Amino acid sequence: MDDNYEFKSCFAVYINQLISKKHNEGFLYDTSKYILTRFDRFCLEKEISEAVVTKELVSNWGIKREQESKSTLGSRLSVLRQLSLYMCSLGIDCYIPSGFTAKSHTLAYVLTEDEIKAFFNQVDSNVSKINADRFNRLVMEYKVLFRMIFCCGLRVSEARKLSMSDVDFSNGKAIIRQSKGRKDRIVFLPKDLCVISQEYLLLLGKRYGIKSELLFPAADPQKAFQVASINKKFHDFWDRTIYSEKSAKVPTVHSLRHSFVVIRMNKWMENDIGLNGMLPYLSKYLGHTSVEDTFYYYHQIESAFRIVRMKDTTSNAIIPEVIRDET
Repeated sequence: MDDNYEFKSCFAVYINQLISKKHNEGFLYDTSKYILTRFDRFCLEKEISEAVVTKELVSNWGIKREQESKSTLGSRLSVLRQLSLYMCSLGIDCYIPSGFTAKSHTLAYVLTEDEIKAFFNQVDSNVSKINADRFNRLVMEYKVLFRMIFCCGLRVSEARKLSMSDVDFSNGKAIIRQSKGRKDRIVFLPKDLCVISQEYLLLLGKRYGIKSELLFPAADPQKAFQVASINKKFHDFWDRTIYSEKSAKVPTVHSLRHSFVVIRMNKWMENDIGLNGMLPYLSKYLGHTSVEDTFYYYHQIESAFRIVRMKDTTSNAIIPEVIRDET
């Protein structure tokens, strides 16, 4: 993922022209550039000497690699299709791949700065309709739970299963165990989140007398929240915002994770930090099985929203720094 990679295959001139064209159209195109880098190396390894995209070349490039997801394979073929279409526009007779699914998942709903603030305003102003410890405790828990998902880019299943023994708020670390792909990883917790989490734990024990191995115990303290319960609560809060009726699409709790990714990329771009160099760290942080999965994730957002082109920042009170050195 060298930003200074020099294309050397027989397709080099067309690849460079396509990248320049996309940049001029306002696309970052970093994801596709990375895939084109791999394609260029592939052509060199296979000793492809004629700059024509043939059906045979597409078939060889489209062989699914070990542990490669369908979406990642689809992204590789999609980029080659773009190159073929571009070359055809120049009068070069190329085979155009089709019949694959490059985006098999629902496109991400990325919350705007105002939507994020409105959502957390509803979370923070929420009061239980029943004045009982059991319900008051859950009101408090949701304030921390949703921030944990958002500020750390966690999957819902990861946040709800966090155990007391796997979080260290003094040092700002948490271990995510047996996540997707059955791998453990460490995430770093922002200071503001650590402060409110420590206050939450103090109340959980002293005020409500809860003793549980879980960081976010459900109504039954020995059980974790169900995903459906968290989703329902997310929609309850979202529906109270002024944006719920204005939005054509409905966000889900997973939108908090998507928004974390976009905000992080915005910050890197604002600071002129190259995405190609940082995305491997983000991939590890998010628990993706490969960097390519993160590139696909980013490509999905880039092409659908272009929100990463907006200098959209949110106050540190809601979004502190969340990516730190993992060494």
